[in-house]
Amino acid sequence: MIVESTRKGRRLSVGERAAAVTALPRDNRETLILKVASFLGDRSPVVREKALRITADEVLCELEDQVIELLSDRNDFVRNLAIECLGEFHCGESVAMPFLYSFLKSPVCLTRVETMETLACIGDRKALPFIVTRLEDDDYLVRSYAANSIAELKGGRYRKLIEAVAQAEQEERAKPWFARALFLLGDKHQFFTLISLLSSTNCTARCAAANALADIELSAEQTASALASVVRAKDSFIARSDQSTMERVEEQLSERIEWIKN
Repeated sequence: MIVESTRKGRRLSVGERAAAVTALPRDNRETLILKVASFLGDRSPVVREKALRITADEVLCELEDQVIELLSDRNDFVRNLAIECLGEFHCGESVAMPFLYSFLKSPVCLTRVETMETLACIGDRKALPFIVTRLEDDDYLVRSYAANSIAELKGGRYRKLIEAVAQAEQEERAKPWFARALFLLGDKHQFFTLISLLSSTNCTARCAAANALADIELSAEQTASALASVVRAKDSFIARSDQSTMERVEEQLSERIEWIKN
């Protein structure tokens, strides 16, 4: 546990220790690792959170053992950040982390989501059978992330299952995610599903569809079509949130068209 005090011997408050973490200079990696390591053991979850955020942002792989220890932290946010850290440490390495699989059954929705994101990020294809079970999760966000994690892990053998789940899905907010997943798994007709969802009466669904169109690989013709549809959605926005999303995606798609032309 870190013990910080002022010149008068007073222990620093949680806010002061949190501020100290945030103010850590990052120009010397060795010093940063030593300082962050001490804060990872702080008794306050607020301070541990901030230390973990720096660990992830700076990819301080040297602290992996401490990060793994924090997977058993009593604080949900700390645990989730520890899971995220492991994804940053091993992104794209195609490594297996079976000790994360149990978190797919966590009672905390965001922990299940973060775990799937990390497993997809590190390319753990051995996790696929475990992720597939989350397609039947009670939470739409978990179902959505399960479909996309399967797609990102190239789980083509589960495409029929995802199609069946997508057809039965009643939550409008989940539909763009399923369309994106199926598109990544080779169903190019899902492009038109995403386009149609830009006109959804649900603001979150509209935003998710737009973000998916900005994220997936499209042909020049599809990009032009997506841009025109996003502009129409921007002009008929429901709330400021989907208007700003359409504006951002419009800019991204316009830049992609310029890149294609050049």
